[in-house]
Amino acid sequence: NTNTENEAAYSVVDGENLATVEEEQERDAQKVKTTSATDLEIARALKTRAYPLFLMEKAAVIVDDILESLSTQSDIQIGSASTSISQSKDTTQKERLVILGTGWGAAALLKQIDASRFDVTVISPRNFFLFTPMLAGASVGTVEYRSIIEPVRDINRKAKYLEATATCIDISKSSISCESVVCAGSSCTIEDFEMEYDRLIVSVGAQTNTFGIPGVREHCCFLKQVEDARKIRNAIVNCFERANLPRLSDEERESILTFAVIGAGPTGIEFASELRDFIEQDGPKYYPSLLKYVR
Repeated sequence: NTNTENEAAYSVVDGENLATVEEEQERDAQKVKTTSATDLEIARALKTRAYPLFLMEKAAVIVDDILESLSTQSDIQIGSASTSISQSKDTTQKERLVILGTGWGAAALLKQIDASRFDVTVISPRNFFLFTPMLAGASVGTVEYRSIIEPVRDINRKAKYLEATATCIDISKSSISCESVVCAGSSCTIEDFEMEYDRLIVSVGAQTNTFGIPGVREHCCFLKQVEDARKIRNAIVNCFERANLPRLSDEERESILTFAVIGAGPTGIEFASELRDFIEQDGPKYYPSLLKYVR
């Protein structure tokens, strides 16, 4: 009996030890898994990749955060409404979600937003999403303008779009003051209106930074919108046509065909590369005698 009891005791101890070892192994495996996931996330963040892909990844991360915030806050409000006697608003009514802008953040959000939960209205003076990394190519004719834009109404057909500019946001009243330029023939008028909201997403982007460089804002062409790319393309062609006129000295032609790019960020580098390709590939076909003056 004593031997049997000792064997039973050893069995219990061995079982407990075995369970403890298994738990420790499981914790170690989970730790390794977590560490590996963290390492992979860090490696992914540091990985070199194309600028357009980087922009899309950043936009996706921002949209995921916005959607998670909207979902959490909406659930909290609906839960509070169902338990509060004084709450008179019907919880099944869609919340009014207003999005300002049609850029990267707004377009990505429109692709993923649940239109069954929100009454979505987009307000922007631009009725399309612009794939900005291709602006440099559009400015020299590598791609056409229509191939780098997507109508905002095609992104989410359940969302409403208003072509207008937001001029003031009244947070206390949850309303936005807007104005829209309406043109008929040769005359244009400004229509003002107010838009109320339950939730507001501001995704209007930012202006180009000149870093205080003298003369940039007064004399340079910016590259932010389709209109900018069209203006640059016309300016480049005009420079070559002016330099092709007779009775100009070599110094004058060289001055006309000297191009300067202000800024060495992604946009500046992309445009400089596109301009070089245009000069080397299209220049010999259209302006062979002028290539020696290009700087």
